[in-house]
Amino acid sequence: MKSTLDKKNTEAVFKCSLDKEEWESEINAAYNRTKKKFKVPGFRPGHAPRKFIEMHYGASVFYDEAVDACINRAYTEQLAAHPELDTFGSPSVSLEKPEGDDVFAFTMTVTLYPEAKLGDYKGIKLPKIEYNVTDADVEKHIQDDLRRASRLVKVERAAENGDTVNIDYVGTVDGVEFDGGKGEGYDLKLGSNSFIPGFEDQLVGIKADEERDVNVTFPEEYHAAELKGKAAVFRVKAHEVRAEEMPELNDEFVKERYTDYDGVEAYKAGVRDNLAKAAAERTRSERIDAVMKAVSDKAVCEIPEKIVDAEVDRMYHEFEHQLSHYGISPEDYLKYSNSSVEQFRSERREPAAANVKMRLVMRAIIDAEKIDVTEEEVKAKLAADERLRTACEHEAHHHGGEAAEYAHNDVLTDKFFDFMLANNSFTEAVKTDGAAEEKKPAAKKTAAKKPATEAKNGAAEKKPAAKKPAAKKPAAETKE
Repeated sequence: MKSTLDKKNTEAVFKCSLDKEEWESEINAAYNRTKKKFKVPGFRPGHAPRKFIEMHYGASVFYDEAVDACINRAYTEQLAAHPELDTFGSPSVSLEKPEGDDVFAFTMTVTLYPEAKLGDYKGIKLPKIEYNVTDADVEKHIQDDLRRASRLVKVERAAENGDTVNIDYVGTVDGVEFDGGKGEGYDLKLGSNSFIPGFEDQLVGIKADEERDVNVTFPEEYHAAELKGKAAVFRVKAHEVRAEEMPELNDEFVKERYTDYDGVEAYKAGVRDNLAKAAAERTRSERIDAVMKAVSDKAVCEIPEKIVDAEVDRMYHEFEHQLSHYGISPEDYLKYSNSSVEQFRSERREPAAANVKMRLVMRAIIDAEKIDVTEEEVKAKLAADERLRTACEHEAHHHGGEAAEYAHNDVLTDKFFDFMLANNSFTEAVKTDGAAEEKKPAAKKTAAKKPATEAKNGAAEKKPAAKKPAAKKPAAETKE
């Protein structure tokens, strides 16, 4: 097989051709692979000579099988012959008109990952990001714990903000009831802002068995188009007022609710320690986000549309997976949000391109600085980090990824981030506040050896087979 390679910025074009003898070998190999599935009168399955099968089923009976095998083998061979090519996804294939003594020819065009041209990635000065724990943070967390352990008790008084009122309600617009405007025995916490603006405020002061009208106006951005901006009246009847009764913070409460602590002082120390860990994680995470954005902004990288499309696909599948936990389809959710799948995908293209660019920048820095991890480092991290062990097991079980590669990438990512934080400073204008609650750190970006934009859920990338265009019979004179 003759072949040539024409490499452009983000595209490689392989032109391949076979002479008569080579193509005959492909057809004969196709015959040997598939002959058992053909039934020819007078022959046992798998024993009919090729010419009899072709006479019975048509001269081109083995054509598609030969084309598939030939193209897939050619693609595999070309990748092996050109390891410098960093390919993405499957190639597009077109059948060409053979020239000279050749009888079969085709072209394979495959997208290449672009090279990120790095700007400055060391010595960058960034605004200081630091979160510390204050006494107020600890107290707020404790009060929240007590509130979560509280119970609602019936009270014989007017409802106050923060109380829960059990109500029946019927809403009307211009005197006519509307869909979704009626409820019975509903527990509404005043001040929760779970109803439209103004509704809960007008129930402050209501007592059990009292009825009153609540006058509100639906917001202009309300999800039901027929109610947007409309004035409505809700007839409300209160059945019961209940107030939140918080437990007393004492040793008995702590021992009963938290097995890790033997009393109030140990509990308070534990709260402070957990908040400090969360603050440190948030500080590190936001610093990583800040330095990576700065480095990515300084780099130049043109992302092929095909790779952006794949990243948008990944983002959509992740969105779909998240909604599946609630039994909601993306189409229904987007429709309810006055959006659509098309709008979702359009709005994600810019962040998708940014995601891909950042991964390519990370990879370029890793290569430039020769950052790597040893097998011993991976083993040590696995032995010490239960979270990583669980993530590796999940990856292998649910996504078919290699646990060892996942662990390697995780350790490599941490090592890379350590390098970036150590070589850039956060000393400019101060950005700091109390740790408040245990805020979740930003999502950790994976610095895999190869950006896995076409690998679902971070699974190890596999080179896909080349696909031929649909061709029912020899198309030597047709470029598809």
